[in-house]
Amino acid sequence: MRNNEVESKKKKIPNETLLPEVGRLIREGRTVTITVRGNSMNPFLVDGRDRITLGGFEPEALQPGVAVLARDTAGRIFFHRIVFRTGDTLTMQGDGNPEQTEESSVDQVMGVLVEAIRKGKRYPAAGKVWKCYSYCWMRLKPLRKLLLALFRRICRHNPSNQPE
Repeated sequence: MRNNEVESKKKKIPNETLLPEVGRLIREGRTVTITVRGNSMNPFLVDGRDRITLGGFEPEALQPGVAVLARDTAGRIFFHRIVFRTGDTLTMQGDGNPEQTEESSVDQVMGVLVEAIRKGKRYPAAGKVWKCYSYCWMRLKPLRKLLLALFRRICRHNPSNQPE
């Protein structure tokens, strides 16, 4: 069976159904790998192309730079990076969102990034490469709008940056 035939047999489950189940499996001590949906984590994670593995965590590990699956104060579930922590309150932002942030709390975090799979290559969240990506991207906040515009322009002309 060719790869595109396998791809066509995959089921797309709405995030509203899938993500609460992912949270349940993580609470049971499992890790879960899902395909990235949406553009809020561009340029590092691309919609439909990349995958993330999520797992359990200790509350004290929820610090700026850590990417998490969480519910915001309105109950919406998202996967974004922590940018600030004050006590148990977390401020998060998608890498592809230069200005918008979401508020959550430690008890609303469902899982943390264990591994990112970009273009088929694995990047452990605790590894040097992913930590370097995270550190640099967070420090480039003043330039993100420009960098994201360049990324989007490149994506329009480079099929390898598009979902497979």
